[in-house]
Amino acid sequence: MALTQTLSLIEAQRTELEGYLRKRNLRASVAQRMRILLMLADGASYREVMTALKTTAPTISLWKSRYLSEGVMGLTTLHPGQPPQKLTPALRARILAKTQEPPPDGSTHWSLRKMAAVIGVGKELVRRVWKEADLKP
Repeated sequence: MALTQTLSLIEAQRTELEGYLRKRNLRASVAQRMRILLMLADGASYREVMTALKTTAPTISLWKSRYLSEGVMGLTTLHPGQPPQKLTPALRARILAKTQEPPPDGSTHWSLRKMAAVIGVGKELVRRVWKEADLKP
């Protein structure tokens, strides 16, 4: 099944996208996504959109399909990757306990990245735990 290059928007959808574009605090990346959709709805080809907005065909396809499946919320997502990890008391205790052990690579102290890799969490989570415990790498 081939995706058509044009996009049909009802008046309410067009009004919603144009309304977002008038907001002064809209992130540039989100505005770009909305401009892509509006140009497609106006009958522009992928090549015309690529030239006018300095983007690529895969990017156009991505945001068009995201809009068709999720609506405007699919365009404005802040965390497209993994959801943020919750810091539980057990995880905090595990990080602090591991901090007392020597690093497995024989180095003299832990770094944020080393600890995060060993525990299997993000380095910012380790940074937060160490800061709360007044520890430094």
